[in-house]
Amino acid sequence: MKDLFSKLVDNGWLTEDEADNFLNNQDMIECMEKSTSPSQDNIFNALNLVPLKSVNVVILGKDPYPNPKDAHGLAFSSLDDSTPDSLKNIFKSLDETYGSELFKNAKNDLTNWAKQGVLLLNTGLTYQKINAENLDKKEKNSLQTRVQNKHMKIWKPFVKLIISRILSVKDKPIVFMLWGNDAHNIVFANINDKNFKENLHKRGSFTIPDTQIMVLQCAHPSPLSVNSGGDFMEMAPIYFKECDKHLNKSINWINL
Repeated sequence: MKDLFSKLVDNGWLTEDEADNFLNNQDMIECMEKSTSPSQDNIFNALNLVPLKSVNVVILGKDPYPNPKDAHGLAFSSLDDSTPDSLKNIFKSLDETYGSELFKNAKNDLTNWAKQGVLLLNTGLTYQKINAENLDKKEKNSLQTRVQNKHMKIWKPFVKLIISRILSVKDKPIVFMLWGNDAHNIVFANINDKNFKENLHKRGSFTIPDTQIMVLQCAHPSPLSVNSGGDFMEMAPIYFKECDKHLNKSINWINL
């Protein structure tokens, strides 16, 4: 376990004291030990692939895919051959933006994005599938929800620290692409500028004062959101190009 946190220190995400504090957090260690997806060595995959100094773009997910064949520590990314529904909509938006054919042909592994400084960070880093065969479906689902909510709560201080570390960067352009209100809220809760907080949930490009950090907000790419009037499919193609413009370089989003 110590080696996992040492890599985060090496990558600039944690100080040694912070790493020691998390190592002594028994609730967090229990979440890691009980994680059924991703595997323990992939829990910090996003942060291991993208050191703080290399961050160009931040995309936040929620918690890992329940299926361990999918989850490998990168939000929205999957190692399975079957494309998750939210990722299908992300691919559709990229196809509209760049004239690609990701929806038909892409691999679901987004590691190449991470290699270009795209931090694909879930706000809960572990998922624990419960074994409760003695319960009926309703009871089992209720228990699963309670267990996963506990994981999300335990990871909250860790993720808050990571987001705060990114927001402290002053000397380079960074883009937060925030999909869904949960992602909007998590980031804005860590922004100190009271006037900037008035932009919460607003569409358009907003740069945080005294930084080169741009925030782009829209709805979540999930089918539930898209099919109920969410504006991801409308805004995402605009935002991918806004992102490239702000960075003054292009992320090769379609090379998977």
